[in-house]
Amino acid sequence: MESSIGSLEFKSICKGIEISNEILKRNNVSLIYAKSICPGKFIIIFSGNCSEILNAVNLGTSLDSKNIVETFIINKVHNDIIEALKGKYKNQDTEGLCVGIFESKKVCSGIKALDNALKSSDVNLIKIQLAFTIGGKFVFIISGLISSVENSINNAKSSISENDILNTCVIPFSNIDLMKKIL
Repeated sequence: MESSIGSLEFKSICKGIEISNEILKRNNVSLIYAKSICPGKFIIIFSGNCSEILNAVNLGTSLDSKNIVETFIINKVHNDIIEALKGKYKNQDTEGLCVGIFESKKVCSGIKALDNALKSSDVNLIKIQLAFTIGGKFVFIISGLISSVENSINNAKSSISENDILNTCVIPFSNIDLMKKIL
């Protein structure tokens, strides 16, 4: 199991694709996600062992730091994040559960916050949305018991800069029809 992920978020789509190509050619990492995102940015997320992820992120930064918005490396990443990036979720049922929503200004910061949220409490990741059609933001939605969701959202908030957080909320009893439409 590849337990680390790394990412580079570029402000240029062209440079993002070019540098991502070099990263993938020169490092033993597996591509998880690569897309143009709003507003006119590009993101790549890859998995592998700790040293390869570090080498890949460092390579990307050394090739063109002026076009990089943000990077991250998460060692021992929560597996639900990797699965969600592939469009797979374990359990999206929210009936009778509390829902927590976290909205960050940048994708990399949001994923770091999500990793902390999932590791801090017994919650289910029910949706992520990466930047596309939402102005470059990152949104995640979790569900669980109210105390677990509150704890997860608080841990997510404390794990990244306050400037990178747009909004958060905890909804004690979510409307099942609304959740079905959102999910």
